[in-house]
Amino acid sequence: MRRVAIGSTFALLLLAGCASQGDLEEGAVYDPIEPANRLVFAMNDAVDTMVLQPTAYVYKEVVPSAIREVVRNFLDWLSSPVYIANSALQGDLEGLKHNASRFIANAPMFGMVDNATGLGLERRPEDFGQTLAVWGADEGPYIVLPILGPSNLRDTVGLVADNFLDPVNYIGNEDERTRYQIARRVVGAVSFRADNFDQINDLKATSVDYYARVRTIYQQRREALVRNNTPPGVGGTSSGEFEEYRPANTPIEQSGQRAAD
Repeated sequence: MRRVAIGSTFALLLLAGCASQGDLEEGAVYDPIEPANRLVFAMNDAVDTMVLQPTAYVYKEVVPSAIREVVRNFLDWLSSPVYIANSALQGDLEGLKHNASRFIANAPMFGMVDNATGLGLERRPEDFGQTLAVWGADEGPYIVLPILGPSNLRDTVGLVADNFLDPVNYIGNEDERTRYQIARRVVGAVSFRADNFDQINDLKATSVDYYARVRTIYQQRREALVRNNTPPGVGGTSSGEFEEYRPANTPIEQSGQRAAD
């Protein structure tokens, strides 16, 4: 009953968010709670500077690149059931076949060795935020989540749904699952920060408005994922993890204000 109530609340919030952003200028990010978002963003940035960045630096310098690749592969393989479920929910039979085949190809070594990419099965992440977008849900207001970082209302709902779709959350007792999820999040954050150490530091150093820059990057990244990394009217996919987050050379960093009537 509690899960139903939570799901209903999120659904109502999502519909409200969709209804309130219809008059935005094209390319703008709907950011009605920007002052609060900036505060949370500053707190997250402080955590990055004091904890995540130095931890990632040590990880990058001490752990061999081959081991770091094993960690990346394993984390991605653990997410494969969620990718598969969302491909099915989107009605994407090609994506379903692709992600299921990738999961099976990498299963013999529990995903630690990426055999699938060599077989032409590139990484193709899918989440419930993307599923909602495929079925016509707008992104809603931009939100910066504590620790988790940039999001929007649609993707925040997706985070909750993906938690229920992840079969690992039904293994073991509640304490074990909580410890596992915390460890998974921490290792994933350190791994990503280490892989993109210089790029993120450069982004901080060169951005006139770091908050607005990250907001633009997040929106473009999510739009690309909804299109399976294919720009409108252009074939092919992105290459490189951080490149998928990188915006155009001269993005319009909108303030988030709604367009004048």
